[in-house]
Amino acid sequence: MNNKNMPFLETIYHLRTIEQVILYNKMAAISKEEEKETILFLETEYEKESLDYPHKAPKFNEDAAIWGAKMIYFGAQLVLFRENEISELDTFLPNYKGEIDASAILSADLCLRFLPQVIMEMKRLDADDLAIPILEKHFDDFHYAAIGFDFVSETINLDVVFSDDSLKQLYLNRVVERKAKKIAAIDTVKSELMAGFGDYKKVFWKEL
Repeated sequence: MNNKNMPFLETIYHLRTIEQVILYNKMAAISKEEEKETILFLETEYEKESLDYPHKAPKFNEDAAIWGAKMIYFGAQLVLFRENEISELDTFLPNYKGEIDASAILSADLCLRFLPQVIMEMKRLDADDLAIPILEKHFDDFHYAAIGFDFVSETINLDVVFSDDSLKQLYLNRVVERKAKKIAAIDTVKSELMAGFGDYKKVFWKEL
C-alpha cells in the first residue's frame, strides 16, 4: 500500500495489520484524498473480517468506519499533545452523527476496539486529561468496542445489539472471550449466555 505522506492512512494501516499506533510530532489534518483511501482500506478489512461473522453481516458503513478511525487517530495523537481547550477537543473528537445501528457499530469497531488502550494510556499519564471523558462518552452507544474494560456502564441500551443476529452473537462471543463480568451480569445478557452455554457452562465460563 502506497501511504507515503498520508499519516492518517498509515496509522490506520499499521493499527489494523500489526496493532500498533504511530505517533507524530504534530496534529496533521486529514485530506479528502487520504480519507477516501482510508475508507477503501477499511471496507476491504470489513469484507475480510465479516467472512467469519455468524449469520448475515450488516453492510459496511463508511461514515461510521471513518469516524471510528478518526477517534483512534486523534485520540492517540492527543496522548502527545496535551494542552488543548475543550472547544478544540470537541472538534477533533465529535460524537457520531449518523444512525447507530448494527452496521455502524461493526464498521466503527474496526478501529474503535483499540481506543480503550489509548484511554488507559491517557489515564496513566494524566488522569485529569480533558480528552478522557469525551472519548469515554463514545462508548455509551459503541460499547461493543469496549467490552471487557471499565468504560461500559451497567445501564447500556442493548436494543440495537439484540436486533441484529450477527451483532448479537459477536457481542456475546466477545463478552465470553474477554470475561467481561460487568456486562455478563446484565440480566438480558446473562440469560442469552446461559441459553447458549447449555450444559457446557463450566467449559465456557465456570465462574459466571
